[in-house]
Amino acid sequence: MKKNYDILVVGSINMDVIVNTDRYPAYGDTVFCNSINMTPGGKGANQAVTAAQLNKKTALIGAVGKDSAGSQLLRNLEVKNVDVSHVLEVETSGTGTFVAMIDVRGENTMVGTKGANDHILRKDIEQIFDQLDAKILLVQMETSKESILAAMQEARKRKMFVILDPAPADGIFEEAFQYADLILPNKQETKAITGIDVVDRETALQAAIKLKEMGIPQSVVKMAENGSLVYHNDTPTYIEAIKVQAVDTVGAGDCFAGALASSLLETNDLVEAVKFASVAAGIKVSRSGGQDAIPSLQEVLSYRSTC
Repeated sequence: MKKNYDILVVGSINMDVIVNTDRYPAYGDTVFCNSINMTPGGKGANQAVTAAQLNKKTALIGAVGKDSAGSQLLRNLEVKNVDVSHVLEVETSGTGTFVAMIDVRGENTMVGTKGANDHILRKDIEQIFDQLDAKILLVQMETSKESILAAMQEARKRKMFVILDPAPADGIFEEAFQYADLILPNKQETKAITGIDVVDRETALQAAIKLKEMGIPQSVVKMAENGSLVYHNDTPTYIEAIKVQAVDTVGAGDCFAGALASSLLETNDLVEAVKFASVAAGIKVSRSGGQDAIPSLQEVLSYRSTC
């Protein structure tokens, strides 16, 4: 008997080390920071938590090491109502870890290791997909290449709607694009994929058209505080970002992706889903913290009702 889900996320599970600093150190410098905290993260985990927070039945396929960080991250996901029964515990590698430095404007710069995330095999994905079904697959590029391709191919066979969040830019590979129904790149990822530097709505549209030419039928080009360009049925629609004071941008794109998938299930309307996701991500960046800063469904609906 297969388990049925609203949203299936295949992606990374990391322990994040968050450094809050007034300024980034110059090369070779040592500077004092304001705080250092460890918090659950990983693009896959963040997206799964977002979907679960928005009352969607959500499962996560990923991997952690057999270490204390992995155990802690799995417990946290379970508390947040994410089904982790399909998460692998890898003996040959530690749990993925990233260090994020956040400045006074809320902007973040990150470096990290994929660790166990890079040890998910095609056979693991195929065996797990035989045990479940879902309406939407949400996938990023922070796990092994073979796991990403296998997940997208298996989802296509099962007629799932496939959303690709092509992040981080370091993980992008073009072979995956043919299996995506929708792609959600930010400015840096858009440039890495298309070569187009997105600086305004016109260049965002040029990039969206290029993405269509590359075989991806729908796209949302994210421009952070400058909103998003939705390209659907060869028609562009610009969606403004909500106005907030950015405190912490870590996980904002993940929150956006999880919220978009959740709304798309309800509305089957990409423009409406992007409006919903923009509110969720805006609320997220206005707060400090990782997954605990992801808004609930009621918070997003309350904000939208006042606009």
